[in-house]
Amino acid sequence: MVRRPGVYFDETTELELVGIGAKIPVVIGATGNTGTQTYPVDGTNIQTFRNFDDANKSIANGGIGTDTSTNKVLAFLEKFFEEAEPRTTEDLGVPFVYVIDVGDGTTKQSWLTALTNAKKLNKATAEVYIGADNITDYTLSAFISGAMASIATETTNLNLRTAFFTKENATDEQLIALNPSSGGILDSRCFLCEPLEFGKTVARFCTTPYWVEPGFLPYRTVTPGTFKERTNAEIEALQAAGVVINCDEVVDTDVYCRINLSTSTAYAATKKPADALGHCRFNADHLLREIFKAVYPQVKNNEVTSQIVKSQTRVDAIIDAEVEAERIIGYNSDTGEGTKLTLVESNQQPYDMELIGDILCVNSTHAINVKAKIRNPIVKSTN
Repeated sequence: MVRRPGVYFDETTELELVGIGAKIPVVIGATGNTGTQTYPVDGTNIQTFRNFDDANKSIANGGIGTDTSTNKVLAFLEKFFEEAEPRTTEDLGVPFVYVIDVGDGTTKQSWLTALTNAKKLNKATAEVYIGADNITDYTLSAFISGAMASIATETTNLNLRTAFFTKENATDEQLIALNPSSGGILDSRCFLCEPLEFGKTVARFCTTPYWVEPGFLPYRTVTPGTFKERTNAEIEALQAAGVVINCDEVVDTDVYCRINLSTSTAYAATKKPADALGHCRFNADHLLREIFKAVYPQVKNNEVTSQIVKSQTRVDAIIDAEVEAERIIGYNSDTGEGTKLTLVESNQQPYDMELIGDILCVNSTHAINVKAKIRNPIVKSTN
C-alpha cells in the first residue's frame, strides 16, 4: 500500500534546524525579450542576480525586464526570492542565482546552447527550466530527456546537479503522464513539480540543508489555502508518479504548508533506487563533493602506498564526520552494510585510482502508524 507521508495520529513535533550549503540554481527560461547585439537571447548571455530588485530592471539597466505578467523568468524569480529570503538568523538563504535568457522560449537551439553554457558555472548545483513546454517542434518530455542527458555527461567530473521542471497550467493528469508513459525519464536528479508556486517550491529545495527532507521544513511565505485541495488518493497517485506537489498538512487545528515529498522522477520506477528521494540524492552528492576535494591532492602525485594511505585517511575522516552528525549511516563490519569507500589502484588504467564502495544515507520518517486499544478501566479489588 502506497501512503503519503504523514503522522496518522493527532500530534506533531516541530524542530528548527541550522544548516549550511544552500543550492545555487541556474535559471534557464523564457522572458519574452527580443535579442540585441549587446543582449543576446540565444542561450549565451549569463546574468547573476542577488535579489529580485536586481532582476526587476530594464535590460539597459542590467535586469531582465519589469513585467511579471509576460516575463516568465521574472515571475519565477519574484516567487523564488520571496521564499528564499531568510526570516531568522538560523534560516538558509541563497546568495545569488544565475539566469540565461532564451527570449520567447520557442527556439530549440537557444535552449540547447543554454544547457551547454550552464555547465560552465561551477558554483551552480541546480538547473531550473522555465517555459520549456513552448519549444517549437520539441516536446517537453524530449527536452527533459535531453536536459538530463546533459547533466549526466558532467557527473563523471563531479559536476553534480539536479534539475527542476514544470509544465505551465498542467493538470494533475498531465503531470502524471509526463513520467514515464509519455517519454519521460526515471532519474534521481530530475524533479518534476506542479506549476502552482513553482518558484517557491524550488526555493524550498534550495534553502533546505542537504541532509533534510525538503518536505520537513514548512514554507516561509505560503499561507494555508494557497495550494490545490486534493484527496489522499490523488496525492498518492502524484507521489507514485514521481511528481513533487504541495499540500496543507492539517494536525488538529494547526495547518503546515509543506512539500508533500521530494520525489524525483525515479520514484515512479517499479524498483525505486536508493536515491529516489531528494534528501538522499543531495546528501550523497555533498559527500562525494567533499571526498573529491579531499582526494584531489593525490592527482599527479606519486602513486606510492604512503600517499594512498593518506588519501584514504582523508576519505575516512569525512565519512566519520557525517556519521557522527547522523547524516549518513556508518559501516557495520558484522553485516557488511553502511557507508564505506575504499581507494584502490585501477586494474584497467595504469594512472587511475578508483573509489569503490557504498553510501548509505539516513532515511526520513514517512509514516507513523499508530495502533491503540481502548480498554475498560481495571477495578482494583478491595479485599
